[in-house]
Amino acid sequence: MIAHDKTVAAPPHILHELAPVDRLLITKRLRVKSVLFLRGIKNRFFIRTPEQELVYTVEEENSWWVGYICYGLRPLQLKVTNREGAEVMRINRPYACTARVLPCQLQRIEVFAPPGHLVGTIEQQWAAVRPLYLVKDVDGINMFWIRGPYITLSLFRDVQFTIMRPDGSATGATCKRWQGLTHALFLAPVTDRFGVAFERKLMVEEKALLLAATLLMDYMYYDV
Repeated sequence: MIAHDKTVAAPPHILHELAPVDRLLITKRLRVKSVLFLRGIKNRFFIRTPEQELVYTVEEENSWWVGYICYGLRPLQLKVTNREGAEVMRINRPYACTARVLPCQLQRIEVFAPPGHLVGTIEQQWAAVRPLYLVKDVDGINMFWIRGPYITLSLFRDVQFTIMRPDGSATGATCKRWQGLTHALFLAPVTDRFGVAFERKLMVEEKALLLAATLLMDYMYYDV
C-alpha cells in the first residue's frame, strides 16, 4: 500500500505582505472632502514598497469633531487593509494630551493584527530633550527603542528617528521626507511622505509595530 502524504501547508500569515520587505514608503493624504463638508479631519495613508507596489491602504476613523479641536493629538483608529480590501490590522490611539515632552499624559497606541488580536504597543517615554518611545510585544516585553533627533522640525532636511534593539544596536529608522519649500508652505497639510526601514529578517508582527510607530510620529510632530 502506498502511503499518501497528507501534510497541509499552513495558511499564510495575515501580514504576509510584510515578510519579504525591508523598507516601506508612506504617502499621506488629507481627505479634503471630509474637512470641507465638516465630517472631520481624517487622513488616508498609502503604504508601498520601493518599487511602488501597493502593500496597504490606511484609513483614519474618528469622531467628526475631534480633529477640529485636538488636531494632531486627536484620538483615532487606523484601519489597515490589503490590496484585496481585507482589513489586516487595526491601530488604536486613545486621547493623551502630551504632544511633545510634557509628562502629564504620554502617548500610547495599541496594534491589533488581525483586528481583535493584540500584537503589541508603542509607548512614549518622558524625555526632556530627544523624543523616546518603547515598542513592546503583547506580553509587555521591550522589543525596540525609537529615539528621535534633538530638533524634529523638518526644514530643508529629512528628519530621522532611529530604531534600536534593547542592547543599543541599530536595526532601522523612520524618516520624514523634506520635499522642498513650496511643498512645506502650501501642500504639507494636505499631503506628505514618510518612510521606515528595518531588517528584512524581522517577524511580520515586529514590522507591523514599526509601521504603526511611524504613523504615530507623523501625528505627533507633523500633522495639522
